[in-house]
Amino acid sequence: MKFPKYTFYKNLKSKKTLVQSASFLLLNKKFSSYPITNSFVINFGPQHPAAHGVLRLLVELRGEKVISVDPHIGLLHRGTEKLIERKKYLQAIPYFDRLDYVSMLSQEHAFVLAVEVLGNISVPLKYQRIRMFCDEITRLLNHIMSITTHALDVGAITPFLWGFEERERLMTIYEELSGARLHAAYYRPGGVSFPFPGKIFKNLPKILKSFEDFLHNLEEILTDNGI
Repeated sequence: MKFPKYTFYKNLKSKKTLVQSASFLLLNKKFSSYPITNSFVINFGPQHPAAHGVLRLLVELRGEKVISVDPHIGLLHRGTEKLIERKKYLQAIPYFDRLDYVSMLSQEHAFVLAVEVLGNISVPLKYQRIRMFCDEITRLLNHIMSITTHALDVGAITPFLWGFEERERLMTIYEELSGARLHAAYYRPGGVSFPFPGKIFKNLPKILKSFEDFLHNLEEILTDNGI
C-alpha cells in the first residue's frame, strides 16, 4: 500500500499524535479507495505443544477469525520410508509404532499386511484373532485420548484424568503381550512375536468393568453438563 507523501508524515512532523494521524487517514476521502487490512500470519507448530514436531500450519488471522490455513504436513513422516529402504522387514516394524504413538499396533498391522500381500503369506486364523483383539484395544486407547483431550481443550480437566487412568489399565495388556507399554513391536509378517498370554483373560473382566463405569461417568460429565 502506497500513500501520498504529504499526509501521514506531515502530521507526524507537526507533532500530532499517532492516533490523530491514523484518524486523519481513515476520514480523509482521498484514502477511501485504499483497502484496510488487519490480518496477520502466525505459525502453529511444529514447536507447539499440540503439534510437537509433526505439523506446521501457516494461519492467517483477522482478529479471532481464521481467514486461511496453509498446512505443511511433510514433518509428519520424518523420512521413515527412506530409513527402512536399507532394513529388513522385521527391522522396520518398530518405526511404525512411532509414526502414531496412540495407534501403535494399528500402524504395525498396516505394514505387516502389506508385507504379507507382497510375499503371498497366509496368516493362521488364531493370529488374525489376536491382531483383531489388539487393534480393538488400540482403538479404545485412541478414542480415550481424542475425547478427553478435546474436553481438556474446552476447559474440562476431570475427564482427561479419568481417561488416562483407563488408558493405563488397557496398556497393561500391551505390556503383557510384548513387554512394552507403548512401542510394542508385537506384530510380525505371518503372525505375532509371542504367544497370547492366558492371564490377560483373568484381568479382562476387571478392566472392562472399570471401563464401563468410566464411560457412564464420562457421558454424565460431558454430554449432560450445561456448562
